[in-house]
Amino acid sequence: MDLVILDIDGTLTDTEHVDDHSIVGALEDVLGVQDLSTDWSTYRTSTDAGIVAEVIERVQGVVDAAVVEAVTRRFYAILEDHYTSSPDLFAPMEGAQDVLRTLRDMGYDVAIATGCWRESALFKLRVAGIEHIGIPMATADDSPNRTAIVARAIELARRWNDVQAYERIWYVGDGVWDVQASQELGLAFIGVAGEAKAERLRAAGATLVVEHPRDVPGLFSPRSARQTASHSSTA
Repeated sequence: MDLVILDIDGTLTDTEHVDDHSIVGALEDVLGVQDLSTDWSTYRTSTDAGIVAEVIERVQGVVDAAVVEAVTRRFYAILEDHYTSSPDLFAPMEGAQDVLRTLRDMGYDVAIATGCWRESALFKLRVAGIEHIGIPMATADDSPNRTAIVARAIELARRWNDVQAYERIWYVGDGVWDVQASQELGLAFIGVAGEAKAERLRAAGATLVVEHPRDVPGLFSPRSARQTASHSSTA
């Protein structure tokens, strides 16, 4: 058996910007910090949990669990307010509503690995209309470290599907941190990005980049994940 793992923000849902705004807003409201950088590649780890912990440590010198909880609650409140006022900010990426089902129908196991907290991940998938019932998912609640999250998704998929070991595993994502996690775990990587972001992915080591999630199944042969198309589609 073979496994395809997908990220959420920027890969399945077009929610990168609203997630960034919610994280920054929560940290500003609770800690009073201003002008936080949203270039998450400059942080120690690019997950919601990792970013929040790092900023709290910078400001207070120690990561206080009560402060983490306060920031998390404020984050969810801001996220939900955004959905109430602008539900279009939670749209699925093009083809994302079908990609998981299509890959499963082709004979692949699928899983989700995201730097979101689980509650926000489930919320985004639900409001974007992406069916995820029965799909193993690892989140920032499992670890603040993205590589550990992807490794956890592999383990969950292996247990869920009663597979001793996968022959080959792909990770589909949109960030340089996704490339790095794939490299650290020895996984094949498929980038989902427009041209500007695609260049950043290639600079990080990505060799296969498509524009939309809808393009991902076309890289695979039905019932076999041993070969990908000999070309890559770019924005």
